[in-house]
Amino acid sequence: MAQSPSTDMQWQHPKDVLKLHKLKLKKKALQNRINGNLAVKTDNNLGNKSAAFENVLNGRKRKNPFVKEQCDQTKKVKNDEEFLDAGTDQTLFKLLNFTDSPDPANRSYTSFNGVLEKIEKADEEPVEIVKATGKAWCPIDWTLKRKMRLISLKPFPWNHKLKISEEASGVTSFSRCLDMESSESTLDISPNSKFHQCCLYWQHPFLPWLSLFPRSSSKTGASDINMSAYPSVKNSLHQSWTDSFRSLFQLIRTRQCPYFYVCANSFTVLFRAAGLLSYTDVHAIITPTTRGFRHMLRQEEIEFTMPLKNTRTSDQGYETLDSELGQTGESDVNSKNDDDFDEEDTPDEEWLKKMGINSDDIKQINYTQARIIHKNECEVDNSDQSLVLIDGVEVNGFFNFLINCKSIIAPTGALAGIPPTLLAPVSFHGATLSSLKVRENKIHDEGTDYYSLELLGPILPTTIHNILNINAPDHSLSIIFSDVESTSSFSRIRRKNQRRSEIERHGTTVFSKENLSDCGLAPRVLRSFCSADPDVVSNIECLKYCGETSTYTWT
Repeated sequence: MAQSPSTDMQWQHPKDVLKLHKLKLKKKALQNRINGNLAVKTDNNLGNKSAAFENVLNGRKRKNPFVKEQCDQTKKVKNDEEFLDAGTDQTLFKLLNFTDSPDPANRSYTSFNGVLEKIEKADEEPVEIVKATGKAWCPIDWTLKRKMRLISLKPFPWNHKLKISEEASGVTSFSRCLDMESSESTLDISPNSKFHQCCLYWQHPFLPWLSLFPRSSSKTGASDINMSAYPSVKNSLHQSWTDSFRSLFQLIRTRQCPYFYVCANSFTVLFRAAGLLSYTDVHAIITPTTRGFRHMLRQEEIEFTMPLKNTRTSDQGYETLDSELGQTGESDVNSKNDDDFDEEDTPDEEWLKKMGINSDDIKQINYTQARIIHKNECEVDNSDQSLVLIDGVEVNGFFNFLINCKSIIAPTGALAGIPPTLLAPVSFHGATLSSLKVRENKIHDEGTDYYSLELLGPILPTTIHNILNINAPDHSLSIIFSDVESTSSFSRIRRKNQRRSEIERHGTTVFSKENLSDCGLAPRVLRSFCSADPDVVSNIECLKYCGETSTYTWT
C-alpha cells in the first residue's frame, strides 16, 4: 500500500535545504558550461579588452564568458509580461525608477578625452548649498549651567577689571532691579557696570569653605567640619534655610520673583511663577526622581504628572495611565501615581480559589505581578523620563513636603547636614549676594586672534539674556555652555495647548508681562520669558549671534 504524502514528507533542517539549493545551482552551472559555446572569436579580443576597461571605470561586473550569445526571445517576452503584470505598487515603483541603459558606443573611456569628459560632467553638477537660517530671538534654556565661554573676533566692550564706581553701580542696580537703559538715575552706565550687573545672583546658604554648586561631593571643597556632628549648628542652618525658602515661595506666589532653583544632592527643583510660558498657575518641576520619591509624594496625596514619560504598552496588555498623561501634559494624577495599579486590576483571590487554584499558586501569581510592577516603575528612575510636574494648588503641598522632608539633607559626606542650595535672580530673606568668576583670555588659532571671556558659577536662564541685551547689535559672538546634565530635561517639556493662534499668544503675553512687571526682570527679557510660543524653549549647547543679520543660531 502506497504511503500518504504526509508520511513521505519529512522535516529538514534549514542548513540541509541550503546545501541542496547550492548543489542544484552548481549542477545548473556545470550543465550550462558543457552546453555553452566556448569558442571565442579572435576579432573581438580588442573589443573585449576595451569593454573590460570600461567596466572597471564604471564599476560594472564583468560579463560571464560562458553565457549563451543568442538571446531566447520567448524568455524576453515572458520577462516583459511579468514586469507589466507585477503588483501595482511594485510596477509603479519600477516605472518611476526605470532608466535606459547607457550606450557604450557613445562614450568610450579608453581614451583620455572620455575620462576628462566624465570628470568635467561631475564638476558641472550643481551643488546645493544649505545656509543656516537664524531666529530674531534668543531661545530660553532652563538648564542650569556651570560655565559659559564667550568668543569673538573683536574685543569685548567690557572686562573683569572694574573701577570703584562701576562695581558699586552694578551692585546697586542689581539689588534694586533697575534697568540702566531706561533709568534716569545718576548711576554709572558704562559697559563694565552693566556686565557686572549681569554676573550677580542670590544664593542661600553660602559657606565660603564649601562649594554648594553643583551639589556634588566629588566637586565640593575639602572641609574638616562635619555639620551633622553639631546638632545645634545643623538645626540653625535648617531653620535659616526654612525661612529663606518660605520667603522665596511667597515672592513667587505674589509674582515678585519669576523663578528660583532648589538644588538638593539627588534632585533639582525649578519653581516658576504664573504667567511664564503661558502657565496660568505656579508650578514646580522636579528632576531626576526615583520610585521611592514618587511614592512619598503619593503618600502625601500630592498630585503630579510625568510629561516626558514615553507611551508604551505594559506587560499586562494595556497602556499605562502615566503614558497617556505624559502625552497631554495637562491632567493630574490623583492620590496614586500612574505606575500603580488599582485594586480592581489585581486578580481576585476569592475568584481564583473558586477556580480551583490553591493559595500557594495565588501567592506566586501576586508575587510575580508585584515584581513586574516594581520593574516597570523603576525603569525611568534617574532619567529624563522621571521628570515630575506639579501644578496649581498642589504646589503648596509640595512646599510643605520639602520643608518637612528629612531625606533632602545628606546625613553623610562632605555636604552632611547642609540644606539644599537656593538660587534666585532677585533678593530674598537670608540670601547672599554672589558673583560669577570671570576670566579673560586671548586665543591664537590658525593665524587668527580670538577674544574669550569665561564665566564660572551657576548660570541662570536670565543671565544669558541679560548679557546678550547689553551686547552691541553689530558685535558677533559665540557662546559655549557647560551644563548640569541632570537639569537638561527642564527645557524638554512641551504643552499641546500652547499651539494657539497668533492673537491668543499675543494676548497671553501682554497679560503675563503686565502681571509680572514687578518680578525684577528687564522689560526686554520679561517679554521673551512670557512668550506663549512653545518653540522659544530649547536646550542650548552652543549659541551664535550674527551681527550682520541680527539673528541667533544654536545647537
